[in-house]
Amino acid sequence: MKLPAMKSLGTGVAILAITCGAGFGLDSKASAQDGISGEVSFAWWGSERRNRAIMGVVTAYEEAHPGVSVLPQPTEFLKHWDRVTIQAAAGQLPCVPMMQTRYQVRYENLGVLLPLNPMIEAGQIDISAIPEDVIEGHRNADGNIYVLPIGLWFETFQYNWPRLEPTGVEKPANDWTYETYIDWASKARPKLEEDVYPLTLLGGEILQFQQYAQGRGEDLFKEGEPGFSAQTLADWFKLWDRAREEGLTPSMATSAEEPPATVQSYMAQGITLSRTGGDVTASELQSALDAADGGFALQVKPPNGNNPLTSGSNSLSIAANCDNVDAAAAFINFWLNDEDAGVEMRSQAGLAPTMTLLEAQAADPDSPPTLVDRINMYMGFAETYGVNIDVWPDNTQHLINEFTGLYEQVGFGQIAPDEAAELFVEDVRRALQEQ
Repeated sequence: MKLPAMKSLGTGVAILAITCGAGFGLDSKASAQDGISGEVSFAWWGSERRNRAIMGVVTAYEEAHPGVSVLPQPTEFLKHWDRVTIQAAAGQLPCVPMMQTRYQVRYENLGVLLPLNPMIEAGQIDISAIPEDVIEGHRNADGNIYVLPIGLWFETFQYNWPRLEPTGVEKPANDWTYETYIDWASKARPKLEEDVYPLTLLGGEILQFQQYAQGRGEDLFKEGEPGFSAQTLADWFKLWDRAREEGLTPSMATSAEEPPATVQSYMAQGITLSRTGGDVTASELQSALDAADGGFALQVKPPNGNNPLTSGSNSLSIAANCDNVDAAAAFINFWLNDEDAGVEMRSQAGLAPTMTLLEAQAADPDSPPTLVDRINMYMGFAETYGVNIDVWPDNTQHLINEFTGLYEQVGFGQIAPDEAAELFVEDVRRALQEQ
């Protein structure tokens, strides 16, 4: 889904302060709503670190609304979706279930979430400090808004400049494509040790194929059909065949064994000198590099040329079976607008979409430099290129692992790139038809 450029976003904290200062009329605390009481259940996923941050918001909300008690239901990512699927089928969703752009459409279309439009129009939920394009990017095809983002996330191209600079290559730019990167890596290869590679093998990463397709004016999905051609996918597979054959990446067998954790990745180990990863993973990567005195990771926009930044989100919704809608709406409003809670949260669920909270986080002296860097980087991307809120159709989540498995067959010579591409296009078409 492509959206217009987010012209309301600035390139840094200074511009951010101008665009969202006092004009929104928000106090440092979200205004308490009279008559809010009772219990409200809240389900989310996250690491121990995120859980602590989220519980800080929960506690602050309960202090602002003494009559309300939040019943927390944290779990791991995959278990969260297993649980809410069962709860939705039984009509027993928690009042406030966390959603994500790859999953939300399923629950929206099942009718198990309440439209939030009436609460927004009534002033129960204030979205005035969130850019309109971000809100519109979450709107369902039926015209309703069922979720509101609490955290935006995106991928970046991460590279170890101190180890690449001596090879004589130039610094990567935000408007590069994957073809540019392959040529760039070819220039670096002769100046590196035999067992050090300029690139991580990314042929099986569907999100990176999406960037490649966008560079050709295509995408993963378009109006209920595959948004890319079989030729584009075949070319992607062949591009990474070339990268392997030229020694720009580790071998297929070695790459298939790469640990998934950022701190154990081949780039963290110094085996590869670039990779893609979520914007939040850069600090973890840098910690691993620091421990090994292995260099310094810089970040640029993913390689989709001059196209907008692709962003997903974690969001909050209200279940249709919720028996305390006012308290649930007040909870979402508090999360989106309470400055003190937002600063303490420090975008642990993704970058805050509310501009006043981003401003407060960036200005807070206790915010880690990595967070301030993420905020400034996002603002720069948004101002220059715009942002796509990437909401996936229902019944497509399994395509992530399917894409990886298919590429491994290509890489191990078990299937030709053109045949694999045709198969995947049909798999995508079938998945979209079975919604």
